[in-house]
Amino acid sequence: MNNAIAESINTDPFLMFFGTLYLVIGLSIFLAAKHWHDFIKLFVEHESLSLIMGILSLPISLFIICFYNNWDSLPSTVLMVMGFVGLVKALILLLRPHWVQGLLAKGYVDRYLWLDGLSAIILGAALLLL
Repeated sequence: MNNAIAESINTDPFLMFFGTLYLVIGLSIFLAAKHWHDFIKLFVEHESLSLIMGILSLPISLFIICFYNNWDSLPSTVLMVMGFVGLVKALILLLRPHWVQGLLAKGYVDRYLWLDGLSAIILGAALLLL
């Protein structure tokens, strides 16, 4: 049984890395939900945190786009799309942080955080297993 699971996991280092990253973040949203809600409140209170998130998101998304650039399989395509989505997100965080503040102030992100956790778990599992 364990061999079957081990054989079904992607061996592509990018897919393994980002699949594990998304899986852990998704689990963290469920297991440390209070801390994530506190983190979102900090974003609402301090617009400058958007710049920090943009600075962290930009190199990760550029790394995917520049060094991976693989559209051969479904997981590869999903990762590439996530790279481009991350690039757009980083640009918004860095160039228009007040847009993020407006969205966060409405409370949707805080209210539906569980959906982010679930989608991260599904995305991580897809990158690892498809």
